[in-house]
Formats: sequence, C-alpha cells, structure tokens
Amino acid sequence: MTTFVLLLLVPSLLLSENDPAHLNLQVLPEWQELTPPEDLSGWKICCGPAQYSVKDGVVTGTTVPGSPNTFLVTEKTWGDFDLEYEFKVDSKLNAGVQIRSEVIDGRMRGCQIEIDMDEDRQRFWSAGIYEEGDRGWLSDLSNNPEAIAAHNIDDWNHVRVVTRGAMIETFLNGVPAAKTRCGQRLKGVIGLQVHGVGSNQTEPLQVQWKNIRIRDHGEHHWITWLTSSENDTTPPSQGTGSKENPWKIELPASVDSLQVTLELKGGEFWNFRSGIGAFHSSADRRSWSYLVQGKSISLRGSSPSMGSNKQWKDVQIFLYAGDWGHGYEFIPKDREGSSRRFVHHRKKVLSPAREAEISATPGATWKVQALVPKTTK
Repeated sequence: MTTFVLLLLVPSLLLSENDPAHLNLQVLPEWQELTPPEDLSGWKICCGPAQYSVKDGVVTGTTVPGSPNTFLVTEKTWGDFDLEYEFKVDSKLNAGVQIRSEVIDGRMRGCQIEIDMDEDRQRFWSAGIYEEGDRGWLSDLSNNPEAIAAHNIDDWNHVRVVTRGAMIETFLNGVPAAKTRCGQRLKGVIGLQVHGVGSNQTEPLQVQWKNIRIRDHGEHHWITWLTSSENDTTPPSQGTGSKENPWKIELPASVDSLQVTLELKGGEFWNFRSGIGAFHSSADRRSWSYLVQGKSISLRGSSPSMGSNKQWKDVQIFLYAGDWGHGYEFIPKDREGSSRRFVHHRKKVLSPAREAEISATPGATWKVQALVPKTTK
C-alpha cells in the first residue's frame, strides 16, 4: 500500500508578490544602476566575437561578419526583479536581452526579451519572450496589435521586465507586451545579445542600450509539498487516492506553480486536478484538459516511454493555476516532445484557496514541489 506525505508549508513563505497582505507590508528595493562601465568590469563577453563598447552611458554592440550570437553578460545572477532599459537597433539586425540565463557548453540558454525592428519582415515582436538555445518562442506578439503598434522605429524604445517566481511579464513603451510562466530556470545571468550575421554582411550593424537599471526582489525556490512514501504509515486525511475517491488537498492561494516528478511503470497512473485544469498521466498516455464555457478541451500526447527510451523521471512537469489562469509545461530532458499551454482569464479570479485532487496507483513513486519565495536570514 502506498500512502502519501503532506509537508506543511510555513505560512510566512506563502506570501507572494501579488498578495495584498504582502504588498501592504512591502518596502520596494532601491533601483540599482546596471549599465556596464566603460571597462566592462562585472560583465564578460561570451559565445561569439561581436564587439562591445560603452561611452557616455550607452552600450554599443557591433556585428562581426560570419559570427554566431554573442552576449555581454553579468557576472552576477538574478532571480526575481524589475528590469528597465532602453534600446535602439539597426533595422537589419535582430538582438535581445537575456534574463535568468546560463551558458552550457559554450551555448547560451534561457529566456530572451526580444529586440525585433526588422522593417523588411514587418513582424515587430520586440519585448516578446524567446527561449534562446532551448524551446524558442514562449510568448510572441502575434496576437497583440497594441504592442506591435508601440514600436518606435529607428528611435529609442523603453522596455520593462518583471519576474516573480515562474512568471515573466514585459512592457514596451508602457504597453503590456508579453506574459508567460517558465519554471525550469528561476535565476541566472542578464545578457545583452548581438545576433550573429552571415559572412556576406560586411557592413557593421549595431544595437545600443542605455539607462539599464534593476530592482532586486530576491528569488523563489522549489520546496517539497507532497510526496508518495512506502515507508510512511500515516493514512491520507481525505480520500484514498483512487480515481473514484482521490486525495483532497487545499492548495494555498499564494502558490500558483507546482513541479511534478514521476516514476511510472507498467500500468501505473498519476492524476491531478485543480479548479478547471487537470493533468493525467500513465505509462502510455498523458493529457492536460481544461474547461472553456463549460466544455472540456483536452490536449493529449504520448508518454515519455512510448516509442522511445525516455522515462518519466527524465521529464520536467510544471503545473500552473492562479487568479490569472492556468497552464502546464512538459519538458523531456532532450526537449523532444516538449509541449506547453496557457489559458489566461480576461479578469483575475480571486480565490483565497483552491481544492486540489490527486489520485495515483498504489506503489507509484511521485513528488510534488511548490514554488515559494526564498527567505533570507
């Protein structure tokens, strides 16, 4: 018989940046100047040969023919923050600003706040969220005509980036641009990208930044909330864990991000439901479903072990639910078969707490972690 352990979350850890109780007590951190000095101390160039210089508070990145993407990155890492900067770029050049990023095997990986002023392409997705070296676009501006219209071509543009826990939100010249959740990287470097160009691009292209500043809000981290345990003899407080009588647990309103680790074998299953969203997993199938105007919509996919050597333990699963909406991320280690989906409410749905249901095969091994602010001593 498999039982489960409920690890109580300390109430002081559950105050999120969006909770009124937190906002009433919060003293905002001071803005810190982040523009690199002229000698680039505190920063380093990586991944390519593009050139960087700083003069009179303006950072200029210049392309080199036949070069890959190049980045000027902070030596310090950042988690939750408000970041502001202004940029101006040649219309033939793509660029961006990395956040919460890391360099692995000489390749930059992490979320990038896009700079896209290409008049030939006529896309204008600046301040969209792109995952460099990983899954690509997480939140573009294809359905945001207001943000597209906010671009100042051949002039300075202002960007504001807000990160809290898994949430990333951007604004372009004061207009809401992009918003998403990304649970796999919660802290990392900030970097200024000069996009690579072909060898035939002999004329130097430039991107510039100025007035870069940051307000540090600390960071979030994952803590174990629920776990299966074959050694524990405490019975569940409500429910039996079966599909017919699932365990019922109260999900604190201040927690909107969960990470799930599964080790399913044979006919084992693990199911989760909270509000109008549900995640179902078994040895051969997985699905995420949600209600829209009373009708259920389901997104289905193969399990990691179906037709491959992947196992559930090699997959990152993130489940999100809050007053803003709900969604999920399914990320295999090799990224093959990755999927994600978010449904946002038009208006916030205030809820002090939500009931979650979990059912699982007896003997299945699983763990659920909650994302909470990291306290400092």
